[in-house]
Amino acid sequence: METFATQPRVASEPVACGIDAIPDPRLRDLASYWFSKRAGELPPRRADIDPLQFKPILPNILLLDRVVEAGRVRYRYRLVGTTVVAITGRELTGRFLDEMLPLPYGDYVQRLHDMTLLHRVPVYSLGLYHDEGNFINGLTYRLLMPLRTGGEEPDMVFVCQFWQRRNDPGHWSGDWQKAEPEIALISGP
Repeated sequence: METFATQPRVASEPVACGIDAIPDPRLRDLASYWFSKRAGELPPRRADIDPLQFKPILPNILLLDRVVEAGRVRYRYRLVGTTVVAITGRELTGRFLDEMLPLPYGDYVQRLHDMTLLHRVPVYSLGLYHDEGNFINGLTYRLLMPLRTGGEEPDMVFVCQFWQRRNDPGHWSGDWQKAEPEIALISGP
């Protein structure tokens, strides 16, 4: 199985991988589900996604709307799972991503969302978690998937996000001082 450890760890340019390269089985399953709901090359519509199909990970789910204000693209949290609220230490629903995440981490997350809608495929990322909430010394990994609310253009990002503390067992190991973001465009099953 191909893993991200064997891929170049470059934050500026994503690598292209298949679903099997996603290290977390929950995210692999979610990516498979997303691809099964796709309409040809078009991302699924929001109405095509049934949350009951992935009930165990609902606390880790986020939905964000793409909003254009004065020519600027922003993302507003529409739905935020209970685990996300607990880890960030605050309610995000109704707020904008750029209001809630400190720089430069906020720019990195904005870029992931932009990339997801631009490429119209899921984006996997892994990197150190930077926030002012109650989570320290950890990393986060997430799968971002484009959705459509109407028409052919994706305008919503469906995210599933998990965290791993420094001393917790998980799929990532290495030198936390030298951890670099990993970004991958998921090309399909």
